[in-house]
Amino acid sequence: MIKGDVVDIIYRNEENGFSIVVMDVEGDPIVCKGTFPAVVEGQTMSLDGKFIVHPKYGRQFDVTNVTICTPDSIDSIVRYLGSGIIRGIGPRLALRIASYFGEKTFEVIEFTPHLLAKVSGISKNKAQEIAEAYMSIKVMQDAIMFLQKYGITLNMALKIYKVYDKETVDSVSSNPYILVEDVDGIGFLTADKIAQNMGISHDSEFRVRAGVIYALKESVRGNGNTYLPKEELIAFASKLLTVDSELVEKAIDDLSVLRKVRLIDTENGVSVMLYSVYKVEHEAGYLISSIVDDGNFIDYDVSSELATFEKIQGITFHESQKQAINLAINSGAVIITGGPGTGKTTIIKCIIHLYMTMGKKVVCMAPTGRASKRMSEATGFDAGTIHRVLGITPDSENNCKEPLDADVIIVDEFSMVDIFLFRTLLTRIPKGTRLVMVGDKDQLPSVGAGNVLADLIASGVVPAVSLTHIYRQSMQSLIVTNAHAINRGEMPSLGVKDKDFFFMRANLPDEIASLTTAVASERIPKYLGVTPDKVQVLCPLKLGSAGVINLNRQLQNKLNPRRIDKIETEDYEFAVGDKVMHTQNNYELEWKIVQGYKVVEGKGVFNGDIGTVTEVDKTARTLVVTFEDGRRATYGGEDISELTLAYAITVHKSQGSEFDAVIMPIVSGSPMIMTRNLLYTAITRAKKTVVLIGEEYNIKKMVNNDYVAKRYSALVKFIDEAIDKRKILYGDKKPTTYEEKFDNAFGLNIQNNNETLET
Repeated sequence: MIKGDVVDIIYRNEENGFSIVVMDVEGDPIVCKGTFPAVVEGQTMSLDGKFIVHPKYGRQFDVTNVTICTPDSIDSIVRYLGSGIIRGIGPRLALRIASYFGEKTFEVIEFTPHLLAKVSGISKNKAQEIAEAYMSIKVMQDAIMFLQKYGITLNMALKIYKVYDKETVDSVSSNPYILVEDVDGIGFLTADKIAQNMGISHDSEFRVRAGVIYALKESVRGNGNTYLPKEELIAFASKLLTVDSELVEKAIDDLSVLRKVRLIDTENGVSVMLYSVYKVEHEAGYLISSIVDDGNFIDYDVSSELATFEKIQGITFHESQKQAINLAINSGAVIITGGPGTGKTTIIKCIIHLYMTMGKKVVCMAPTGRASKRMSEATGFDAGTIHRVLGITPDSENNCKEPLDADVIIVDEFSMVDIFLFRTLLTRIPKGTRLVMVGDKDQLPSVGAGNVLADLIASGVVPAVSLTHIYRQSMQSLIVTNAHAINRGEMPSLGVKDKDFFFMRANLPDEIASLTTAVASERIPKYLGVTPDKVQVLCPLKLGSAGVINLNRQLQNKLNPRRIDKIETEDYEFAVGDKVMHTQNNYELEWKIVQGYKVVEGKGVFNGDIGTVTEVDKTARTLVVTFEDGRRATYGGEDISELTLAYAITVHKSQGSEFDAVIMPIVSGSPMIMTRNLLYTAITRAKKTVVLIGEEYNIKKMVNNDYVAKRYSALVKFIDEAIDKRKILYGDKKPTTYEEKFDNAFGLNIQNNNETLET
């Protein structure tokens, strides 16, 4: 620990608090870097941390914790007051104040500010203004030190203070569990630790209620559930909180009255939903049933146009494909699902062609940037991400009801769409617009909550066509035939040479990891004649020798060994040239694209976006990532925690993407993870080559393991309810406006239902 006065500020980022300052520590000038609250010359601080030696700038103190102290010498008081931190006090007036009151200056400002008027140049009004400005700063500093006392980092303390301002200490002291709802990044476990340190009762009603909300949110985020059976929730929360089940049941009832949760009847008995999730899934159920119903009024014969398209393309559609195309033209909504080689892309091209022939406006979209880019390349028609087409931001996701200008909307890779994104999409579809959903029902479900594709098919309300016919050209690919074999529960062909599907035997995890690194960095790039960034390692596991973290480090050392300027995080270090992935939706992160002499600017980087680090400023602790679509985003402070190396990624993170080559290390793991559809999903991400590395025995275990994690979702229930209510309310007469449909059917005012779950 060191203590001293700030004598110079070399660098300051006001947004995240990162600073580089020079401290006078007993006459020794020391360069200190880290996150500071408001910092000015003359400020006295006590710093925790350690000394390091920077290769370019020499000896520095790396700060981990800051304690603000009141300046206690005349010189430091003059520097502090004269720094400009208090409006109206310059260096000269600061000197007069410090000379008059000496070391009691701050005591006077805080407790007897009227005495400041004795100093030449200070009126009674100005004395009051000085006192108010000083106290505003002191309240913030006291609040931050109060929070740090309970183990909250300075970054998070600053975040909390922005929410509660001068009420921070009172608000957090009375109920620290409010942090869970109000401050992004504070979870129940952190709030619970703070509460325990404050001496709040173990069975406090605030604690039990917060624990129930936490349990439901974890179920949504971690398991993709939109509800939990009440008995299951009670058991889980009781164990988590180590309290009696009666207290949990009472908390659930209280939360229901407070409209924080909703009790519903399901096939699993009485169940509990977060109220925000209930409104999202409830509305989605009504809207999709409405879209299907409102759109079924055309009986358009497409046979002639189909024949023309077949002739132009030199193809012959299978009957199931013709059925899918016909439904896309004549139904309000349709689902088209099928595995690789079944012609989904050709169907999309044909649907686009038919609608454009009719003079209709088509909008194409997909959940990720990679998927939308692939959709554009495959169809020759412009496609964007769902987020970008809808213009989703934290506010617009809930409030924007502006209808899309489209006669038909085609969504590819629909298996990735979660209930939140689905509901947002549905709210933007105008009356009479067609919705075509294309995907593969046998892939992994969406990372986000819900089971949208499976539920829509199960409901029987949305017409669905399953494509099973594999085209002769696709049959020549082992990737395609092996994917379908795996999906049927059959072993893939592993011993065929000169094809696009390879198996390399390795036993121990370390051996598998080493071979994976060599194949991904050297052998496959050479074999395909591509750069290593076109090759993707997909891992079933995060941890272990053959897991994501270790393989990322090995591949980074192989592909980007000369990392001079780098930024270190808990798991990785980032340097220019590194392949990285953004891991959560950040609607506020700014980006720009340089197009010749034109610069396009915008906001929003989303989960799964892959790019390359192109700049690193180690001093400012910022880096620039250039994404595959040309967007350049600058990361600093906590934003860096949203990045991970992407030489190796999990299979789940690969959804919606396609790579020239996929390398998959296969080791022994939990049956809940090492499943058939995980293997199937990984293989279907490859365009040209697949390499499986491991033991044949473990591949066989995955093929035979048809375990699919159960997800609790209520979309089918809400669709059924919507249909029943529409029949009761309207019979054959249809409501005319979106607001009328929703308000009349559910008794909810959509303009006031804007709560959502942060995901």
